[in-house]
Amino acid sequence: MTRHSKNSTANAVYTYHEKHKDSSTGGYGTTQMRLSKDAIKEFDCCNLTLQPCIDPVITKDGYLFDKQAILGKKFL
Repeated sequence: MTRHSKNSTANAVYTYHEKHKDSSTGGYGTTQMRLSKDAIKEFDCCNLTLQPCIDPVITKDGYLFDKQAILGKKFL
């Protein structure tokens, strides 16, 4: 490799295009992604059915489930 290619980011001016190319190919920097409302479940929804819980049960890890979804209708 030539010296020019090794020092491509050593300039005093680091252009937007160079920064964008380095962040996308190298994985450096922060990447922001806006999530839509459909990607995030509601606070009171079951993790299995994604419906609002009627009889909520919380695990030790903090996951929220509906008792009917875990046990099934035949046990209730």
